[in-house]
Amino acid sequence: MSLAACLAIDVVAFLKKMKADITSLRIDYSGERNPVPPQYYKAVDLKITISGTNITPKKMDRVIALSQDKYCSVRHSLRSDLEVKIHYEIQ
Repeated sequence: MSLAACLAIDVVAFLKKMKADITSLRIDYSGERNPVPPQYYKAVDLKITISGTNITPKKMDRVIALSQDKYCSVRHSLRSDLEVKIHYEIQ
């Protein structure tokens, strides 16, 4: 499972618990790799584009924090020095 997939699962599950209705969700991502072997990822940038009703910046900040700090097993399996940036746009 990828980091983006894990985040998407968490976002949907947590927002549903917060009584939000999601009509679309897309996560675009890019990364920066170490230029020499081992070519691990040094940084990952994820952008969530989401639409629906009852979705607020406060809720998005909360679900992202819950996913990254506690629930996303993929995030906790990666290098501890990996920089992960997550942005969102509510449409």
